[in-house]
Amino acid sequence: MARVDRPDVRASDGERERAVELLRDAAAEGRLTFEELADRLEVATAATTRGELEQVTSDLPVTAGAPAAAPAPADLAPVKQSSLFGDVKRSGQWTVPPNSKWESLFGDVVLDLREARVTAAEVTIDAGSFFGDVELLVPEGVLVEVRSRAVLGSIKQEAGGSASPAAPRIVLVGGTVFGDVKVRAKRTRERLAERLLGARSTS
Repeated sequence: MARVDRPDVRASDGERERAVELLRDAAAEGRLTFEELADRLEVATAATTRGELEQVTSDLPVTAGAPAAAPAPADLAPVKQSSLFGDVKRSGQWTVPPNSKWESLFGDVVLDLREARVTAAEVTIDAGSFFGDVELLVPEGVLVEVRSRAVLGSIKQEAGGSASPAAPRIVLVGGTVFGDVKVRAKRTRERLAERLLGARSTS
């Protein structure tokens, strides 16, 4: 995206769309986490001036958004992980493929997407548990479509119910028997604060 000399010039629909494409491509290249992508897309879609668009794209190299080398097969292949009598958890920096499956028997499935890298604008997550909960932690500003089922349990969607049209989209399928399905949002900085307080309490 071209750098601007007049940041007060009003942005056009086309410029906003190009900024959104640039951000999505940068995230797919691993330059932005899921949380950063959601935050910047929210600003870009609501931007009224070129300067506002510049604020969310200025730290991206001019090559971002250009045709990139094809991802490795491991990045494209669906992921499947399961556990018997134990939890299935992913957090921190990891790659979320377009399709993945997570299962636990007598345990929880907990997937934290806030620091994750996404390679597609829409991802489908199949998460299921028997005698356990399914918990999805997402950054604010993403859209989560919950298609899961809870047998002798409940579905609690506290985040992802609405977002801007350009927001990343997660489709959650699967479900649980004797457990709950939870979709929550918590800022990464809040988790870091909790860690710090926990460290102080044990010292």
